[in-house]
Amino acid sequence: MGQFYTNHTIKGPSQQEVADALLGRSAYVTPSLDGCVVVYDELSEEQDAEVISDLGCMLSGQFHAPVLASLMHDDDVLMLFHFHEGELIDEYDSCPGYFDPDADGDPIPIGGDASSLCAAFGGDSPPQLEQILRKPPFDEDSPDQHERHSRIASHLGIPSCVVGIGFSYLESDDPLDGLDRTSLIRTA
Repeated sequence: MGQFYTNHTIKGPSQQEVADALLGRSAYVTPSLDGCVVVYDELSEEQDAEVISDLGCMLSGQFHAPVLASLMHDDDVLMLFHFHEGELIDEYDSCPGYFDPDADGDPIPIGGDASSLCAAFGGDSPPQLEQILRKPPFDEDSPDQHERHSRIASHLGIPSCVVGIGFSYLESDDPLDGLDRTSLIRTA
């Protein structure tokens, strides 16, 4: 069985500022890592795009900062949602048509503005990011979606703990790569 996870990365505010903004929500918040804080929200784990977008809009609007939400579905589909100033400005889908049984042919990833993502999060080569985003998901030369997510995070300079970790993983006792549970703030 593949991984299912979601998270939101916000550039700029502190861990405590983000945790305070999430009071009343069940979530985990990382300390600032490479200038970013990662939120693992319980409601977002349902993989409802509206819930993910509402939180991304709220965080980006409140802090006037870029937010990148990640959604991994069964290790087959990576979706990214880029927010700024309270608005969803871009969506990326690594495998459009995945949920459409009538879709024809090999899916080509859609969305994902490499220049905008690099400008917001610090990537230095939009053409290189564009190559990562555009590889067809089931091509033999393409990375799997987990590896694609890792490469995107690395290229943008956002914390590696966005890859493979969501709220449900933090609630379990499973070991976590690159994340110390004791450094997290748990909101409720």
